[in-house]
Amino acid sequence: MGHWGNGSLLLEGKYMHIRCCAHIVNLIVRDGLKKLEKNILCIRNAVKYVRSSPKRLEDFKSCVKKEQIECKGLVVLDVPTRWNSTYMMLEASLKFEKAFWRM
Repeated sequence: MGHWGNGSLLLEGKYMHIRCCAHIVNLIVRDGLKKLEKNILCIRNAVKYVRSSPKRLEDFKSCVKKEQIECKGLVVLDVPTRWNSTYMMLEASLKFEKAFWRM
């Protein structure tokens, strides 16, 4: 594949490198998220605070209950190398916004 009949590469293989589509999407999204970096950092710190001890997590669950928030999961912390984990963190945090304010 990509070879001429004599075994040499087409254009010396210059254009044979194909990047992973998921990696490219990750780079694009990461670049876009830079504009929201301060806001994301604040949310990340709030999630870290809640999840950093069992007592805080129980207090947060109590706030969720008092605010009558119906959600099966809880807040999740993102993984910097996976943009979709940042999305999941932001999505979950939005659902629990009232509980964060109460806490």
